[in-house]
Amino acid sequence: MQRLEIFQSLWAMERRRPDRQEWSLDEKVALIAEAGYDGIDVVHGDPLADGIWPKLRARNLACTVTAFPKSADGLGPAIAEAVGNGARHLNVIGNVYPPTVAEGARIVNRWLDDGEAAGIGITLELHRDSIATDLLYVLQLLDAVPRLRLSADLSHIVVAREFPIPVPETMQAQVARLLERADAFQGRIASREQIQVPIAFPQHRGWVEQFERWWRAGFVSWRRRHGPDARLNFLCELGPPPYAIAGADGYELSDRWQEALVIRERVRAIWAETEG
Repeated sequence: MQRLEIFQSLWAMERRRPDRQEWSLDEKVALIAEAGYDGIDVVHGDPLADGIWPKLRARNLACTVTAFPKSADGLGPAIAEAVGNGARHLNVIGNVYPPTVAEGARIVNRWLDDGEAAGIGITLELHRDSIATDLLYVLQLLDAVPRLRLSADLSHIVVAREFPIPVPETMQAQVARLLERADAFQGRIASREQIQVPIAFPQHRGWVEQFERWWRAGFVSWRRRHGPDARLNFLCELGPPPYAIAGADGYELSDRWQEALVIRERVRAIWAETEG
């Protein structure tokens, strides 16, 4: 039976409050485990994640790893970390900026080859300031590399291309092409100008509903493309300031921890609606 796994981002557990009160690594892992998440996404090389692997095993939490390679041959250490800790997949935000699709395809194929040789799946995350900055470039890259699969963080696409709402049919068709190649999803809701909006604010309701429709379409596509025993990874990744909007006092305008739980439950409901 196909299964949905929902992870929490370790990066999203940073608070960055004016009073500098932060959860310890032990507290972060405990909060995530006790809230019922299936696992944690860990950024390769993050000093705040030092010592996390035995803590995950002790709590029976799965993991994914996110890496920021700066060259075609820069993924090796992240692959080793992901494989060594049984990561579900390695999520790549490529800090390379090839000027042509052909050069981009060469780099991406190298990452995919390295992942296949090590026995771990690789997804390319839709993300600004990366090889996947521009929607039109990504669509060409998907044509050039048919085996490429995405981690669909659509918030970056919405902001980078300044999607209006309602979203025009041409843009809806472009997102549909992305969803057809998405093997993982990320939960953050953006507006045309803001990468992460408080989901309970009434002025953002239209964007919340649009992202939920995209997630539903993506889940339907994923179910059709995968076998009965496959697992879909959905990552709640509500980032700390400056992703999160803060007021003049420096404190956030909403509770990201609670918002992530709301998104998680809504995603579970959407997943159930797509079954069969």
